[in-house]
Amino acid sequence: MTSNTELLKIAQKHLGQGGAVFRKYCGLPSGAAWCNAFVDYVANEGGVKSLYFNGAKETYCPHSIAWCRKNLAQVPLYIAMPMDIIYFDWDRNNVPNHIGFVRATKDTSSIYTIEGNTDGGKVAQKTRPSKYVCGIFRPHFPHTFNNKKLTVDGVMGYQTIGGLQKALKTLKYYTGAIDCVLGLGTVKALQKWAGVSQDGQWGTGTSKAVQKKIGTSADGAFGVNSVKALQKWINANAFPTVSGGTASASKPSATTSNAQKLVNKMKELAWANGTAKKKYAYSTGAPKDACKKAMKKHGYNTKVKWSDCGNFVNTVVRESGIDKNFVVQRAVKAAFPSAGSHFTIVHKGKAIPDGLLKAGDIIRYKKKSGQHAMFYLGGGLICDAGLKNRFANIRKNDHRYNGSNVKKSTIQVLRPKG
Repeated sequence: MTSNTELLKIAQKHLGQGGAVFRKYCGLPSGAAWCNAFVDYVANEGGVKSLYFNGAKETYCPHSIAWCRKNLAQVPLYIAMPMDIIYFDWDRNNVPNHIGFVRATKDTSSIYTIEGNTDGGKVAQKTRPSKYVCGIFRPHFPHTFNNKKLTVDGVMGYQTIGGLQKALKTLKYYTGAIDCVLGLGTVKALQKWAGVSQDGQWGTGTSKAVQKKIGTSADGAFGVNSVKALQKWINANAFPTVSGGTASASKPSATTSNAQKLVNKMKELAWANGTAKKKYAYSTGAPKDACKKAMKKHGYNTKVKWSDCGNFVNTVVRESGIDKNFVVQRAVKAAFPSAGSHFTIVHKGKAIPDGLLKAGDIIRYKKKSGQHAMFYLGGGLICDAGLKNRFANIRKNDHRYNGSNVKKSTIQVLRPKG
């Protein structure tokens, strides 16, 4: 199949050409607008006409955009790629007047294109202001995913899309193939994860919701900084780091260790490491929908505060499938429970030495006032809900379990069996 970059070269061969050949291809009379006919012709010339309007010779922009909205994912301006279909609305009444191909992205205020029936009736390359863009849609040019950690470069290319599919699949939001196609299924999975309506159209609302989840400014434009933040999130979820190196956080199965099940579930339910502190606060952010749903399932109140570390630990263990009735602690004065049949106590009664902890370990202890429980993820990261009125989050290990206000005699480390 012709690639999108090869198809761009085919389109560029027609620069400066008038509309006669394109009108003839689509059966249009002399003088008729031919911008959509140019798209049809190039797709056919490149041997990929089925990717554009299912091969139909569609010549009316309102009709062709209706097909795109039903069959293709809409994408934000900045992450558009060469040969995406782009519509313009000069009257800004949400009815398209003009169509072309994306040539390259510039920033969030304008975009490079190649279009027919412009500049006095020719094929020309243009730079268009974003205010006139009515919609950008992604044809299904498939690519092979290299299954490698992404370079955080702010470019939403095919490998980033494949990584996004893998991360969403790991978190059980995406069930399709990892084909690097930003199609309806992938965008719907992203929208489900972000907690917005799942229509497959990545507009401003979806951008803002995703930006909130990955901890960037929710301006709705989804520019380079948002793509970089998304790439970091993808790397954390598609290629999670556990003790001893990097391992794929695959869907838990009969062969997945209980420690890995806990790591997978933490990555699903907690905020990613590096999220701005202001995003943890209940008054300024929103908990991950999956975590909120899971905690409510087990009867925990998510509307007052998230400082109850024990409720979060209980939720993770129960949702991982290891122990449906696990209780790490109930109240400040209650004694710590025994390890139970699914965990073993590997350390207690003194400070935790360096090198003891392994991915999936649960650490619990009492302080001079209160008590705390947390997970160790491996790779120098911990996961807890330990800060007042803040969400559960994954962050660098600050070794607070060995702090001066900790009663060392109460320290325990539980390690999952199996």
